[in-house]
Amino acid sequence: MSTAPSSSARPVVVGVDGSDPSTAAAVYGADLARRRRLPLLLVHVTPWNLSGGVAPTPSADFGRALEESAEGLLRTILAEVLERTGPLPEVSTRVLDDYPVPGLCGISAEAAVLVLGRRGPRGLPGLMAGSTASGVVQHARCPVVVLPAEDTTRAGRRPVVVGVETTPEDEQVLAFAVAEAADRGTDLVAVHAWREIALEVAAGRPTPFVDWTGVAEEEQALLAETVAGWRDKEPDVAIREVVVRDRPAAALRDAALDAELLVVGHRHRPVLARLGSTVHGLLHRAPCPLAVVPLGEQPR
Repeated sequence: MSTAPSSSARPVVVGVDGSDPSTAAAVYGADLARRRRLPLLLVHVTPWNLSGGVAPTPSADFGRALEESAEGLLRTILAEVLERTGPLPEVSTRVLDDYPVPGLCGISAEAAVLVLGRRGPRGLPGLMAGSTASGVVQHARCPVVVLPAEDTTRAGRRPVVVGVETTPEDEQVLAFAVAEAADRGTDLVAVHAWREIALEVAAGRPTPFVDWTGVAEEEQALLAETVAGWRDKEPDVAIREVVVRDRPAAALRDAALDAELLVVGHRHRPVLARLGSTVHGLLHRAPCPLAVVPLGEQPR
């Protein structure tokens, strides 16, 4: 079942499975679509042919019953979202006959942003289960926003936090983060975490032969150079620079304790590789919604 959007704009896609976290993700996606002036597409992914293609003829009726159930689920969630957020100019739904990770990764190719909750119903493996979110983040072809397991929403104006590595690929991450801060009318905190692990291990302890103050000043200069151009592109967004001598995951987690959104980049790896330690750690422990922006060439 599909109600297709009429415009050519890439939609905000939300994966839903009927759980409370996925409904919260749908509401979040509706707000994002409204701010970005984009269509909203709610997607439910489920494989009809659970038997692997060797089921007897009656399985067709079973598959149709599953599809009708999925359509009803989408109608219910859409009605709840619109009741909570108000009407949207362009909304559609779609049922995908696939397994969650490949289905959502496939539709990410036509999405502006993909939004997911972090947990499935009653903690069972489902569309929004942690392993599914990890798989989607690893291979998606658009930015993925994953909501925290618990609602940490706090009143008041809070910043967007972005992790900056001071590499050319930071431009893709900063573009998303600056756009989010501008749409929300809030500030941007650019965090650069650094650790000279090899040198620290070799020394075994803090040593007077290393000018750590000078190293920190160099890292600060690199961060300032990386974000300088964005002050000209978005002069209405105040950008604050923070340099921390710590592991990136820990530094970003601390910086995001009072944030509306945490934005990081992710380099796609081979199919059998795991998520990078920073993204993996934040995916399961970020205190606020986490946006993961794919870097470099997108996978086919």
